[in-house]
Amino acid sequence: MSTNILFVFEGERAEKVIAESLEKSVFKDEKIIKCAFAADIYQLYATFVTDEYLDMFSYIKALNEQNAKVLEDYNRDDFSEIHLFFDYDGHATANKGKPGDEKIKEMLTYFDNETEQGKLYISYPMVEAIRHFKDHDSFRDLCVKCKGRNCPNQEDCKEVATCLSEPHYKTRVGNECPKMSNIHQYNSECWNTLIKAHLFKMNYVVNDSYSLPEELVSQFVIFEKQIEKYIGQPCPKVAVLSAFPLFVFDYFGCKEIIRRLT
Repeated sequence: MSTNILFVFEGERAEKVIAESLEKSVFKDEKIIKCAFAADIYQLYATFVTDEYLDMFSYIKALNEQNAKVLEDYNRDDFSEIHLFFDYDGHATANKGKPGDEKIKEMLTYFDNETEQGKLYISYPMVEAIRHFKDHDSFRDLCVKCKGRNCPNQEDCKEVATCLSEPHYKTRVGNECPKMSNIHQYNSECWNTLIKAHLFKMNYVVNDSYSLPEELVSQFVIFEKQIEKYIGQPCPKVAVLSAFPLFVFDYFGCKEIIRRLT
């Protein structure tokens, strides 16, 4: 069986750099092929939900010249898995208010199988979440506002002007965590630290325990807990979580990850 894995990213640059670093430090036997959709997850879902016969591999390959070149020597059977990495995008036009979050639930249900149309992993709030890390203890409660101009509670918020004038999340991450800016320099030790922290955080979001999870948790459940505890509050926020450590957890499984990290 093929060990090739297809990664489909929202963006063309940051996600690729992260995946290359992760591949070098964590994955030894797998070959990861990387392509970009170059638009948000809402546009991808809108395309697939209206065409039940559309195949993810064929669609991504035909999307643009760059993807066609990357995939020119491959067909669908050459890949054992397809994984999709996208941002939460709470500020996106399609995620305005409750309808946008309901669409994400639909997407997590639709893109839930890596051997078919692909499995969706979401970074909260964006791909830069992997760099938003100072230390293990402070990471537990690290949250950021996530709706911006799409916040449904602007009329009742006394701090709306302050919220709308806050710097972009990318800028905040760069200012708060400058030591994490060069992903090319992440080694195995750094990745183990980040994977451990994000798994602790995921377990805290889902089970209120800042510890390694004892079982796999679906992306749908994680999103439901984000809504319940953070997004659905009067001031919508998300608990900072990167999609990449969550993928590593799913891929290797609970026992192997615990063995690696303890």
